[in-house]
Amino acid sequence: MVFRVGLSISGTFPANPIATTAHSVVFKVHSKLYRRDVVVKIVNRNAIPPSIAEKFLPRELDITMKVRHPHIARCLAITRPAPTKIVIISDYYERSTLLDLILTHKRLKENPLSVTLFRQLIEAINYLHKRGIAHRDVKLENIMIDGNGDIKLIDFGFARHIERRERSRSFCGTQPYTCPQITRFRPYEPFTADYYACGIVLFTMVVGKWPNLAMSSMNIFPDKLPSRSCRRLITSLLDENESCRAGYDECVNSEWMGGHPVWMFANHAYFYEEVSNRDEDPSNFEMSEI
Repeated sequence: MVFRVGLSISGTFPANPIATTAHSVVFKVHSKLYRRDVVVKIVNRNAIPPSIAEKFLPRELDITMKVRHPHIARCLAITRPAPTKIVIISDYYERSTLLDLILTHKRLKENPLSVTLFRQLIEAINYLHKRGIAHRDVKLENIMIDGNGDIKLIDFGFARHIERRERSRSFCGTQPYTCPQITRFRPYEPFTADYYACGIVLFTMVVGKWPNLAMSSMNIFPDKLPSRSCRRLITSLLDENESCRAGYDECVNSEWMGGHPVWMFANHAYFYEEVSNRDEDPSNFEMSEI
């Protein structure tokens, strides 16, 4: 069963989307152009509040098109088939999210797999930060797991370019991943806020529960879980003091990450291809060509 997506040009999609939001619908389709399954996200600009459409949407599209890293989901093209519609075409990943993985297995053991997954996450974050980009919505649901078991960071809806030492006053993100400064509606350092969210991700990976941050940092851990070296890393990532909070260097040089071998990362070459493998401007794609 197929239906027409209501665009100004022809195109058919499966009747059942794989995800829906208040302003978008997401489909998995087989691409004739790319000769593989892709994700097609159709954004209805009219459903987005004007303030968000004018402020956040251009940032998301710009950053989504530009970033290229083995552990960031790859955008293939962005097209605007109608004034009110934006279509984002991305690689499809066969597996699900890191949240799904944790819900299935309750928690991840502290072994090379969990260390590698977390290393891949902070490599993606470090790549963004080196280019002056803060993600600002790092969470388990935004970390895909592909068919090779590697992570792909997705969703740049809150991402923006940040000058070093610039403080943000956009209190965005998702609880409980937001740092104390955001929770208290105080200006915050977006790069360290990303690492705070990584600390919540790591805690949930190895413990299988949300941390109780109302208690002191020494009491957020259940008995016996996780190891002392992992506790130290998590505690440093969740430091309330932004200037003391762990970042990339502290993570990769930590005892916990050094105590386990890190498996090889995904093939880099594939992810550093150009956004489009066509000579034409991707904005000229027709839906029937996808």
